[in-house]
Amino acid sequence: MNSKQEKEFWNIIEVFNAEDLLKHVMIIGSWAEYLYQYFIKPEFKANLRTTDVDFLYYNLQRPVGKKIEIVRALENKGFVSTQNRYSGVTKFIKEGVLDIEFLIRVLGEGNPQHQKIPSLGIVGIGLRDVNMLEQYPLEIEINGYSLIVPAPEIFVLHKTLISSKRQKPEKREKDLDTVRKGITTC
Repeated sequence: MNSKQEKEFWNIIEVFNAEDLLKHVMIIGSWAEYLYQYFIKPEFKANLRTTDVDFLYYNLQRPVGKKIEIVRALENKGFVSTQNRYSGVTKFIKEGVLDIEFLIRVLGEGNPQHQKIPSLGIVGIGLRDVNMLEQYPLEIEINGYSLIVPAPEIFVLHKTLISSKRQKPEKREKDLDTVRKGITTC
């Protein structure tokens, strides 16, 4: 991570706060680990080697009857929204700096993986492996924002479980590095 990425991350948080979106998402993945350094131990440093910022959108039915103008808001901050032509999944990209993805839980056998998030007007990436993260939220106050991340112990357990499913060896090794480091700091 570099200072440009860190600054842009906080710009994203500012946008989400202004759009009243923070209470509907959990910051997961490596950027959750970045946030852990604010409250675990002073010597903890995140194992951050990604441009992807992953937000788990809790409930596709919330907020009821309200449209959150996230596409417009992020485009105003220089992000480009793209849509995968096969899956329909929406991603926001600031070239060479950060990519934003919205993940959703997949429940039940017959449910489609990728689904529209009605209040955002975009399609999220459906994953089964994120369900456990949502069950153990930790709300933290950082820089004047109320952010939700998974409890560190669940984060480490999740990384342990998904590491064996990783296709790319470098991602698998990064997950295991996070686990080794997390076990000593949680």
